[in-house]
Amino acid sequence: MPEDRKFEHKGAVIQAEMETTATPQQAWEAWAHAEKIAQWFVDRAAGEAKPGGTMTWFFDDFGLELPYEVVDAVPGKLFVLKWNPPQGDKGILEVRIERRGGATLVRLINSGFRDDAEWKDEYEGVVSGWKMSLAILKHYLENHFARQKTGALVMRPASFQYEQLLPYFLEAPKLAEWFARSGGIGKPGEGVHLDLRDAGKLTGRVLAITNREVTVSWEEIEGTLELKAFKAGP
Repeated sequence: MPEDRKFEHKGAVIQAEMETTATPQQAWEAWAHAEKIAQWFVDRAAGEAKPGGTMTWFFDDFGLELPYEVVDAVPGKLFVLKWNPPQGDKGILEVRIERRGGATLVRLINSGFRDDAEWKDEYEGVVSGWKMSLAILKHYLENHFARQKTGALVMRPASFQYEQLLPYFLEAPKLAEWFARSGGIGKPGEGVHLDLRDAGKLTGRVLAITNREVTVSWEEIEGTLELKAFKAGP
């Protein structure tokens, strides 16, 4: 069967997974339908999920237009993209979906990354990014499936080490210095109650935490908030 196909992953490989109460078809559409992947992940997308075709992802805030070859697409089960990076092996993004134990399991395999020390930070950044994205995908599928989204991005340059910055995303005294008058962010799955510096509130739940990013749901805006740091230039 097409969904039993094996794909040759080269270079450093990232594997991640998440479970959701959504159906396998909903999970597949969230990846394979251009209008739906733009509701939780990219800013825009174009193309159809047909083998041999092209799916293009747009990240408008960064001026990125990323075309991918659609290698395979089986509704409700499999979606595979391939691209040719400027350096390193061909990249493959393989998403497998199955129903298991009353839940839908989404498994992601992303390969083609260089595995030398020079590229370690980039690799770790993508590992962190996929963990955040899968947490947002789960929240989208279970709460906002097929709803349009509005996003806002605010960035500032800074010199930092990730371990120095993370407490400013989590700990009440550090959050009070820039974001929330009171409240902190605990462990994944725990509730969040922040009184914001502008007198607003953030009520929600911790969706995911890595060594450089935090994602929480935000009931007041029916959305999510990501606090993150990444290298961009010198």
